[in-house]
Amino acid sequence: MLGIGLTVGLNLAVTVAAFVGLSVQYRSLSLEQEKLNLEQNKAITEQVTSAAELISSDAVNAQAAGFRMLQRVARISPGDRDHVLDLAESYLANDRPVARQIEGLYTNERPVYEANVGTQAAVDVIRARVEEEDPGGPGERAFRLPGLGVEAVRLHGVVMRHTHAAGCFGRLSEWNGADLRGSDFWECGFKWARFTGAKLADVRFTGADLEDVVFADADLTGARLDRVRINGNTVFHGADLSRVTFAGTDLAKADFTGVKTVAGADFSQSIGVEKARNLRNAPGAESATWPWS
Repeated sequence: MLGIGLTVGLNLAVTVAAFVGLSVQYRSLSLEQEKLNLEQNKAITEQVTSAAELISSDAVNAQAAGFRMLQRVARISPGDRDHVLDLAESYLANDRPVARQIEGLYTNERPVYEANVGTQAAVDVIRARVEEEDPGGPGERAFRLPGLGVEAVRLHGVVMRHTHAAGCFGRLSEWNGADLRGSDFWECGFKWARFTGAKLADVRFTGADLEDVVFADADLTGARLDRVRINGNTVFHGADLSRVTFAGTDLAKADFTGVKTVAGADFSQSIGVEKARNLRNAPGAESATWPWS
């Protein structure tokens, strides 16, 4: 019995010692992890501060470097993502030089422009965001960007639903595959822009310049194209124009060759409808509203 008691006592002592050792080791690891977290937070704070200083610089290359730094911060620090997006949105909403024309260079008889690298970098921050974290649901963050200047900027695949960008400048901008549903581009200049395959349902282009714009395979369901400027080079091939309105828009030079459908579209207040090419025989024309209806 004495031997058994000693054995049990020794085992208990060893177990207690082991637990004490593990507890000390755990506290040590916790303190080390807390130290690492503090150091990481400090490093992130320093990076955000440095990025903000670069963005406030007058040099566009420095601004671009600042946004690239913020993009890295957003990848590793979920808690800073909203702040990073706020900085990009604030930057894009302020006045700045837009695209610079490259003298002597032309493509298909149009001038060649070089985008503002700071603007491109800010847009890239928005394109790379984690859309599932948007307030209101995935992809539902609304951007308020009046006077947005994105000339010659690439916005491929960007998700910017419910964007308010009245009076924006977007010549030669590329929005291929973008999701802009419910956005407002009132009086915006989009000459030579491309919206191939873009989601443009319920977008308001009222008063916009859409000359030479490509809407190939785009979904324009319910969009407002009232008082817009359209010419023969505005491409609607494969576009869904269901329930689109063209109030006050001159369609005399428009070409609707290959349009997917105009079902439910309203041409009742359009100008020059009878001169528009391939419109009256377009798919869905029987359910559209015409000036003579």
